[in-house]
Amino acid sequence: MKPFCGNKHIISALLLKRAKIFYYGFYNIMLNIPPQNYNYKPHFTGGITRKLCRNYYHCEADVVEVFNRHPQKNGIAGGLPINWIKKINPEIKREAVKNIYSQFACLTETAKTNLKQASDMLNTTLQRYKILTPGQSYNIEKIDASGALYTENGYVLSGSNADSLFIKEFADLSQKSQRQYLRMTERNGKFVELARALQINNRIKDRHIMHTYWGDTQKGYMVSEYVKPLKESKSPVEIKEFYDNEKALINDLNKKYGFTFDEIKKYNVKTGYEYKDKFYSYPDDLIIYNYFSNMLEKYGLKHHDLQYNTDNYIVTADNKGNPLLKLIDFGGISKI
Repeated sequence: MKPFCGNKHIISALLLKRAKIFYYGFYNIMLNIPPQNYNYKPHFTGGITRKLCRNYYHCEADVVEVFNRHPQKNGIAGGLPINWIKKINPEIKREAVKNIYSQFACLTETAKTNLKQASDMLNTTLQRYKILTPGQSYNIEKIDASGALYTENGYVLSGSNADSLFIKEFADLSQKSQRQYLRMTERNGKFVELARALQINNRIKDRHIMHTYWGDTQKGYMVSEYVKPLKESKSPVEIKEFYDNEKALINDLNKKYGFTFDEIKKYNVKTGYEYKDKFYSYPDDLIIYNYFSNMLEKYGLKHHDLQYNTDNYIVTADNKGNPLLKLIDFGGISKI
């Protein structure tokens, strides 16, 4: 019998699929970091960041594959805040960036047991590179992440006259069974969420979306702006059952969530329906879902967890102190 050779393109596709399936349960093995980079001082991350920003990667295996094409990045993508970069002496910029990434990797380990020591180490490094003045400092506060499926720890970095940051430390899923791991990392986890965050920040650029700076998939954390929840007493507006017209409803939505008339119309958001010369409002959570769902759909994306989990967004304050709703979680997002 003549041996089956088949189409070489089909065979290549099958081999690639099998290789990607192998990634799922063994990503720590498959993330290849060369020995010369074990001192944890990665190069600049521009090339890999551009790839993740511009392209959609279906699953964790796809993202790991991209990182493995750039082993010198040590699993890091994204970048430091622009205002930090501007303060660093250009002559030592490369060294400074490497050392700051290194310091944040140490921070996530030290903060588990000693927040003050972690703060002191970080402040020393940032003051050394003039990102913080001698009179400025960051305090680190640990956020209760109990009950969160994909988050091990959360840390808020806040200080006077310094932009507040949030560090999300991802839960270690490596001990899960291969089936569980496959299911849990299809649309969530340190690789996929970093890739989604960078792509969405780059493509959509909407003020209702939290900005992500960088992530370290080897150490398992991601750094973003801190979206501070607005105290309920500062947002007294309640959306009424009905209004004279939709514009009056949107006016209240603006006062409570920061949605403008132009933003609502840009994404063709359904806010309610007309009945007997009145405009009846949808429930708040449905309007919020419609806003983000329509926004993501415009770019060929869908958030599978948004409708059932209000923890995906927070009402914060803009630069003028007005309420502003922001999407803060990028897990559960896939291509339509």
